[in-house]
Amino acid sequence: MDLWSIFRGSPEKQIERLRKKVKEPHGDASVRQNASVRLFEMGTEPAIRALLDRYTITVSPSVQDEVEKQDIYNWLVGLGRKAVPPLIDFIKTERAVHWPARILQGILDPEEQAEEFNRILDHMWKNPPASAIPKNQLIRMLDDVYSPELDATVRKFLHDDDDDARLAAIHYLMGRPEEESREAILECFVDSEDRPRVRMRILELFMEKGWSVRGFRPVIEESLPESFSLTREGKIRRVGS
Repeated sequence: MDLWSIFRGSPEKQIERLRKKVKEPHGDASVRQNASVRLFEMGTEPAIRALLDRYTITVSPSVQDEVEKQDIYNWLVGLGRKAVPPLIDFIKTERAVHWPARILQGILDPEEQAEEFNRILDHMWKNPPASAIPKNQLIRMLDDVYSPELDATVRKFLHDDDDDARLAAIHYLMGRPEEESREAILECFVDSEDRPRVRMRILELFMEKGWSVRGFRPVIEESLPESFSLTREGKIRRVGS
């Protein structure tokens, strides 16, 4: 070990020093950006994981914040599969998952995305995060991602304790064919008796899509707000329209 290495410290200590600079929302932006570049150039999984902590803060002005976050997006998508493990670790453990999930989507093909996001959501279902925001954001980002396994995992969130998680799952499943998702969403309606926001959104989406409540008509009809009614075919409509 040379003298410079002693002063510089171990890679772990270097990474931690750079992580602190990357997460500093105040002061000179160049300090934060230089730290980001150094972490990326180190290229190890711990360094990439530290670099991702840039997504845990927001800086002012917003244009500068967007530029820095977009730079990291471009670097990591370009890096490719080497970035995947730290991205998955970040998404499983942090709150601000939007940008890292976008990076993962930029690296993986659709089939791989379905596999990885299914694993992540299954982990979140079994180990609920402290905040509901990560799972809600993640499900909302999966409109074009599908596999039977992912679909089955998303359906679990129709019965989540958080209203927004239920709404995110409803949003995802409404993108599938009616006969695949209709009954599961109507079961969510029945299960959401004490969640008026969830019930109202289901009614609105069924009306917009023209989906039928067939098989659930009695329970739906008795719980409809005064502003809604059912057609003879079992479709939702607004009273007076």
